Amino acid sequence: MTTTILDNVELKIIQHHLESVSGNVLLCSNDSNVINFHLISSENLQVLSNSDKTISDHIDNLLLTNSLEENKKFDTIIIHDLFEQIKNPELFIQHLNSVLNDNGTIICSISNFSHINNILNLLIGNVDNNFFNTSRFYDLNNFLLFLNKNNMHTTKLTRVKQDFSSESMNLDDTLIPSQLIEMYQQIPDHDVTQYVFMIGKGKSVSSESLNFSSQFPKNYLLPKLQEFFEKFTEFKDALAKKDKVIEGLENSIKDITGYSGSALSKKDEVIEGLEKSIQDLTSNAVPALAKKDKVIEGLENSIDEQNTYIETALSKKDKVIEGLENSITEQKDYIKNLKTHNEQLESQLKKFKFWRR
Repeated sequence: MTTTILDNVELKIIQHHLESVSGNVLLCSNDSNVINFHLISSENLQVLSNSDKTISDHIDNLLLTNSLEENKKFDTIIIHDLFEQIKNPELFIQHLNSVLNDNGTIICSISNFSHINNILNLLIGNVDNNFFNTSRFYDLNNFLLFLNKNNMHTTKLTRVKQDFSSESMNLDDTLIPSQLIEMYQQIPDHDVTQYVFMIGKGKSVSSESLNFSSQFPKNYLLPKLQEFFEKFTEFKDALAKKDKVIEGLENSIKDITGYSGSALSKKDEVIEGLEKSIQDLTSNAVPALAKKDKVIEGLENSIDEQNTYIETALSKKDKVIEGLENSITEQKDYIKNLKTHNEQLESQLKKFKFWRR
């Protein structure tokens, strides 16, 4: 949908309203076509304009000077292609309120900053887009809060939609993933490019309640977007490392394949060596087993001989002990006889000494 079509939607809304009401009409517009070609018609239409300057640069002065008749009030005030360029919108809306009848209506439009095209242009760095050079970045909630704080409210809201087309924006899928687009398309008013308001005097709800409700979508959306971009950055980094990981795996497979080839080539040699070792063990084991019985028989004979020797020695023990005891008795008797004989010799020696005197 082009800007011309958007303007046509707004102009149709304005003209339809003017056909259903009467009274004084004030038109404030930066669009010379609307003024010069009388795209908006009314018997009581007054145009606030200045051919020397852009009206948005001096709109406040025009409202305060003799451009308007003294004490003149308006039933309809049309702000076309202008509101977002006003340098002091609070003062501007207050001046409009002062010249608007109690039951009057202000008709104006603002762009939707949250339209998917604007968000994607911002993400890809297309800050030269006309929207970013002209808009005050109003969104619906902020504008409603702005009206409420200035004692005004919306009586009717029209959404002008523009479908998203990635082809028209020449988007790069690697830069803006389709998952991000699909996620953003779930957000309400993502396809609304323009809001057209019909505004009346007085507040609809308290500013505190409206401010609270206006913050909820942002508080929910922004963390979700941040979480998505963090995940997307991790995914992008992982993809950047993919080639290195694959290259490392390929080199590892080559190394394993080369090692396996050399190992398989040596398989026959290893098996042959094991077979020879088994044959050697078998040949050595057979003679050893053949000599086993002889060795065992010799050991058994030796044990029998030792047992016989022990039995014989034990059987002769008593005789040996008896012979030893008899020998001891004989030696004791011999010693006793020696003592007796010695005593006899000593007695004879004493007698011999006596007779010798």
